Amino acid sequence: MMINRDVLELIGVIIGDGSILYGYRNEHYRMEISGNAEEDQSYFLRLQKIIKNNFNKDVKIIERNHKKGKSLSLYINNREFVEILVKKFQIMSSPKTFTIKIPNKFLNWKLSKHIIRGIFESDGSLYFSRSKITTKLKTYPRIEIKTCSKNLVNQLVELLKNNNFKVQTLSSKSDKCTKVYLSGENMLEKWVKEIGFSSKKNITKYLLWKKLGYYIPKSTLKERESLLKSF
Repeated sequence: MMINRDVLELIGVIIGDGSILYGYRNEHYRMEISGNAEEDQSYFLRLQKIIKNNFNKDVKIIERNHKKGKSLSLYINNREFVEILVKKFQIMSSPKTFTIKIPNKFLNWKLSKHIIRGIFESDGSLYFSRSKITTKLKTYPRIEIKTCSKNLVNQLVELLKNNNFKVQTLSSKSDKCTKVYLSGENMLEKWVKEIGFSSKKNITKYLLWKKLGYYIPKSTLKERESLLKSF
């Protein structure tokens, strides 16, 4: 199996929001990723295809109902696949919230930029705020990854700074997590060019902002797709 950009992105997704049970009670081997039922359906299908094409493993996607809405879960119970993640790719098994990091073998920028894309797609956000020029329209972009792992914060800051991204961080005492973020149009365009987006959720946000010059708050994926088709 070759380590290609899709596999690297999958590694990033697992680092960002994945859960790995590795030999729990000597019998449980499971990888699971959670997401939003409305926004992440197509991206989960993409991840399902990546796993099938590169590992020849079938994963399940199920929808769960909660009081606050619906969520998605992509999961696989397979010892061989989990051992590849832990032993070959050196991804930490759960619990990993405060200790997860990008494995050293993938810290070269040609590899790590794809992992960063995966981390962002699973644990990041693209949003827009009012600029100093206008008080009504949300035109000013910000790319943000939130993590509670100091190891990952340090890696992200170093990797992005070394490749000429203007990185800022903001820590929270309440949840012991840190936001790693990039602000402004230039940084967004640099991200799109060098790292990119893979999910329809983020691609449509970016394209709608490009078309309108501003973003429509609380728009759904379906609404954004419909608006983009109207142009």
